[in-house]
Amino acid sequence: MRSKKFLIAAAILSTVIVGASGCSSSSGSSDAAVGATVGGVTTIKVGSTFPGDDILTYVEQSEAAAAGLDIQVTSFTDYTTPNTALEDGSLDANLYQHLPFLNNFNTNNGTHIAPVGKVYFPALALYSKQVKSIDDIKDGDTVSIPNDPTNELRSLNLLAKAGLITLNEGATGVVGDIATNPKNLVFQELDAATLPRALDENVAGIANLSFALPAGLTGDEQILKEDVDGTLYTNLLAAKEGHENDPAVQKLYELLTSKQTQDWITAQYKGLVIPASGPAS
Repeated sequence: MRSKKFLIAAAILSTVIVGASGCSSSSGSSDAAVGATVGGVTTIKVGSTFPGDDILTYVEQSEAAAAGLDIQVTSFTDYTTPNTALEDGSLDANLYQHLPFLNNFNTNNGTHIAPVGKVYFPALALYSKQVKSIDDIKDGDTVSIPNDPTNELRSLNLLAKAGLITLNEGATGVVGDIATNPKNLVFQELDAATLPRALDENVAGIANLSFALPAGLTGDEQILKEDVDGTLYTNLLAAKEGHENDPAVQKLYELLTSKQTQDWITAQYKGLVIPASGPAS
């Protein structure tokens, strides 16, 4: 079952913070395993952004019933609410983030989200509707990049590898980390969800596949692409701390990383999304 929710992240986050103030547990986890089982079928609620929600829906429609799972998929359009909803118990798991983002989110928000395992790698890319090559970017052009710390560092590293900028040693993911900028590029830091729209004004912009594909961007607009070996940024199935090994969560992970699902991912996204599996570390 799949539903779409377009929620206001700030409101949900404030609810979590208020609720957490009355909780005596330091981990925020409960002893009860996730998922309700009725008639031999366990229901598990999972939140995701694109393309994770499509992958989950495929698993629900193709493999879940035989495995005794009812996967209820909720689609989100931001990078905050899937974690706050998992923290407050509205979700049992989520699929949308890589390990650096997860760790940074826990640190900054006091949440207790834990990785289960790798599922897919969505390459970060520099897109443009105005030029066909990074060589065509002119002096003083504006380039948009994501403003969350982990993906901003990832973006800056991509630009540095292409020779558009250099970074100071120990860069943490802010524009101030730029050491040299030969083309005097102007960097506009934006929320990840708004990056595809910014291409109507800016000469180029870096976008995550989760927002690029729904916005209609394709490989034709990519002028620079992250290497597939960036496994640190592979997206994970995640659960509330203490529930990573719950039977329903582990069964879901098995289905997400089955050969059938991995073959579907490869065919569906024509190599733009790379299937993965294994521990998150």
